[in-house]
Formats: sequence, C-alpha cells, structure tokens
Amino acid sequence: MSGPDAAVVVRSEAIAWVDDGWPGWLRVRLIDALGRPWHFVDKVPVFFSDAAPPPALPFPVLIRCRIADQDTDGVVTISTAVPDGVEAEDGTTVFRVRAAQVQRSPA
Repeated sequence: MSGPDAAVVVRSEAIAWVDDGWPGWLRVRLIDALGRPWHFVDKVPVFFSDAAPPPALPFPVLIRCRIADQDTDGVVTISTAVPDGVEAEDGTTVFRVRAAQVQRSPA
C-alpha cells in the first residue's frame, strides 16, 4: 500500500440485489475501523470487474478509492469520492478503515 492519495481498493461485501436487470444494481456493505456498517447502492461494474458476479450472496467486492491519510494505529482514512463518485446511502465518502481492508488497486 502506498501513502496518502494512493489509488487503492477497499474490500467490501455485496449483500443484496437492488435490481438484477442489466447492468444490475447492488447493495454493498463496508465495515469501518470501529465496526460500523456503511451501505452503498450502485451499478455492478462499480463494485465488480469480472464478467458476472457470483449468483449467491453475500460475495466479496472491491470499492475503488484513494487514501486520504494513514495513521500509525493501523487505521487508514479513505475517500470513495475518487475515482468513481461512490457514496454511502447517507452521502458519506470518507471512511476510517483497518489497513488490512485496503489493498493496491488491481488495475
């Protein structure tokens, strides 16, 4: 993982289909460093880059994001606003997550 403003992904979990028509919409859950769940709803390609997501729920997905800050306590502050404009259902785009949840972007 790189320093602040690095392009990364945060591991999350698809928990429900909102609409399974093309391209499909998913409800995704991200658990922050304090254990609070955050929920997102967006198109399948935002969360899943393979040809088709697995049919059984839940399944792991990735949210592309940027590191805004990295603490010495193993917590990373991320922003999901860049690059895809993903926001939680309440509009939140900045989250503090465990460093282990974040990995270098696969592409």
